[in-house]
Amino acid sequence: MAQVNEQLERLAYEYQLLQAQAQLLAQNLELLTLGRNEFQAVKETLEGLKKVEDERPEILVPIGAGSFLSGVIVDKNHAIVSVGAGYAIEKSLDDAIAYLEARIKEYEDAIARTQEGLRKLEAQLGELAQKAQQLQQRQAMGFSVKK
Repeated sequence: MAQVNEQLERLAYEYQLLQAQAQLLAQNLELLTLGRNEFQAVKETLEGLKKVEDERPEILVPIGAGSFLSGVIVDKNHAIVSVGAGYAIEKSLDDAIAYLEARIKEYEDAIARTQEGLRKLEAQLGELAQKAQQLQQRQAMGFSVKK
């Protein structure tokens, strides 16, 4: 009887650990998705800019709190793109779009790996729950037989 209780406690502990890991992966997945979506939005904006015929198109520049300033794009053929660690470089629109596509692909690969890890953890959680249920049933049957 004590052995079954120890097994149940061990399973509960393992379940909690896996659940915490799954929660971290889910949070990571959310951050990866937000990052990918941000890169996708920038890429779409640059693709739209390529289609604009005006050489100095007017734009609205967001300054926060839903407020904007009117502006003019001085050079619509180049963009300054963040390359990480606080650095940014100027690229042609085509190069910037290609760079963004590569980053989006990196995010999508990371998202796929994270989703797979989450699926594996969820399967392990299901197995642990099933084992715990079987132990509880055996324990309950042991009590009912002794009456």
